[in-house]
Amino acid sequence: MITVIGAGKVGSAAAFDILRYKISDVVLIDTNEKAAQGEALDMMQAAPAIEFDGKIRGTSDFKEMAGSELVIVTAGLGRRPDMTRFDLMNTNAQIVKTIVKQVVKYAPHCKLMIVTNPVDIMTFISYKETGFPRTRLFGMGNILDSMRFRTYIANELGVSREDTRGLVIGEHGDSMVPLFEYASVSGIPATSLLTEEQMDKIYHATVTSGADVIQLKGSTVYAPGMVIAIMADAILTGRNRVMSVSTCLCGEYGTSEVSIGVPVVLGKKGVEKIIELELSNKTKERFDKSVAVVKEAIAALKD
Repeated sequence: MITVIGAGKVGSAAAFDILRYKISDVVLIDTNEKAAQGEALDMMQAAPAIEFDGKIRGTSDFKEMAGSELVIVTAGLGRRPDMTRFDLMNTNAQIVKTIVKQVVKYAPHCKLMIVTNPVDIMTFISYKETGFPRTRLFGMGNILDSMRFRTYIANELGVSREDTRGLVIGEHGDSMVPLFEYASVSGIPATSLLTEEQMDKIYHATVTSGADVIQLKGSTVYAPGMVIAIMADAILTGRNRVMSVSTCLCGEYGTSEVSIGVPVVLGKKGVEKIIELELSNKTKERFDKSVAVVKEAIAALKD
C-alpha cells in the first residue's frame, strides 16, 4: 500500500497515476477530509476505464497510513509565480515536521518520499526529524529536472524524447546542474551532436522550466505526478531504476550534512546505492556551488 499525504493538485495527480499504472492501492490523506474523500471518489469512478480493481480511499486520519510500504509527502504551501522555492522554506518546514512525526508513529518501517518544496531542505529536515536511515528517506526533484532536460535536448535535435537520456544533479532549483557529459541519444554522446550555443540554450531552459510553467498556469502538476508514480513503481516492484533523487550525503561527492540530488539505484529498499560520478572541473564547481546554496538555506532555517 502507498499513502499520499496532501490531496492538492500534485498529490492527487500522483495518486491517480499510481492507480492508472496499477502500482498499488492508495490512501490519500489531507487535513481537508472532504477534499481527500472527493478526490478518492472521483478516481474510483474512473477505475473501470483504467481497468483497476484496487482500492483508493480519502481520509484525514493519519492512522490510515499504517502498514504502508511507501509514504509520499506532497502537502505544503504551493509556490506562487513571484516566489522562489526558498521563500516557502520556513512555512513548509513546520508542516513537514508535523507530518513526518505522524509517519514515524504510524508507518515506522516505510520508505518516505518527500515532494514538498524546497524539496532538498524538506528532505534533510525529515531525515533529522525521523531518524530514518537515509536508504529509506529521499526526495523527488532531479528526476523531474532530468525529464525536462531530456525533453529540451530532444526538441533541439528534433529526435524522439524516448531515445534521449540525461541526468541533472544538485539542488532542485536555480543552482541545479544538467550533466551534458552524461547525456546521450541512443548511446551517442549529446556533446557530439550539440553546439555550445545549443547546450547553453538547453541548460537555461532546464533550469527555468518549473518557473516557466508556474508563471503560465500557476503550478506544475502532470510532470511531477508522473515522476512520483515512476519512483513508486521502482520501489514497490524492486526495479532498481537509476535516477537522480535528493539524498542525504555522508561523504559522497566530498560533502556531508546536506540532502541534494545525486544519481542512485532506487529499488525495494529505497536508495539501494549512491552512484558517485566523475565530474569535469566545471561541473564539479557548479555542483559544489549548488551544495553551498542548499547548506546556506538549511543554516538559515528558523527553529
